[in-house]
Amino acid sequence: MKQTRVLPEVWDDLDEAVEWYDQQGGKEVGDKLAAAFDAQLEPIAAQAGIHRLIYKQFSRVFAKPFPYAIYFRIKDDWVVVTLLWHTARNPEGLRTTLSERDSGNQ
Repeated sequence: MKQTRVLPEVWDDLDEAVEWYDQQGGKEVGDKLAAAFDAQLEPIAAQAGIHRLIYKQFSRVFAKPFPYAIYFRIKDDWVVVTLLWHTARNPEGLRTTLSERDSGNQ
């Protein structure tokens, strides 16, 4: 199993999404999103390398049942979680954000 690194920006993405769900559906809904995100981290690390590449070197999994995708890449012995993205957002913004966050040194 590879080690996992979650970029600080991803925690910001998660906080923003959880806050939105807290306001819309109550704190328990935001907590469920956070749990759905956390539940994917171990499988991503355990199964690193089996996921299809979506954009450049990035793969994704979904934080089901929520409409969020978790984008990550493999760098050496690490899985670097790079982005949490609402799937209804513009894919051009997705590519731009992934490129901005992918400095190659992370």
